[in-house]
Amino acid sequence: MRTVGHIITSAGVAGASYIRYRSKPAALATFLAGWLIDLDHLFDYVKAHGWTPNWGKFSEACHEEYSGKLYLPLHSYELLALFFFFFKGGKKQPYRIGITLSILTHLLLDQRCNPGRKSSTYFLANRIRKRFNAHEILHANHRRLDTPLPLPLPRVHRTL
Repeated sequence: MRTVGHIITSAGVAGASYIRYRSKPAALATFLAGWLIDLDHLFDYVKAHGWTPNWGKFSEACHEEYSGKLYLPLHSYELLALFFFFFKGGKKQPYRIGITLSILTHLLLDQRCNPGRKSSTYFLANRIRKRFNAHEILHANHRRLDTPLPLPLPRVHRTL
């Protein structure tokens, strides 16, 4: 899913969090957590393309096709569990529930909108075990850099 989609869904989860807990700081944290985890795409971008900015390559969000590696350290169910256990206690409950739901929503939407990724892709331990090798982490039918995209068929204009 693209960043705009994550911003919209994070706003929805944050709004629900605010309605439930009436905590503006917790709602803000919920909103930010739901889409700022996409910052880890910067890590993959730099690993694939170096420090030279290129918006076209960055917005592709498929840096593993260039580097053969898939890191995304923040896209992990382990991080979700860490947030859930880190925010214990009554006063932290709005943060605990909001951030957990926001990150969970992000990961589930990514899984749904990125069919080339296995469900195990979103476990950091799995990526570490596979040494971040994108070819082992992703489905075999996932488009790879060494397989060119099919060319579009030429349009045939018929005249009557």
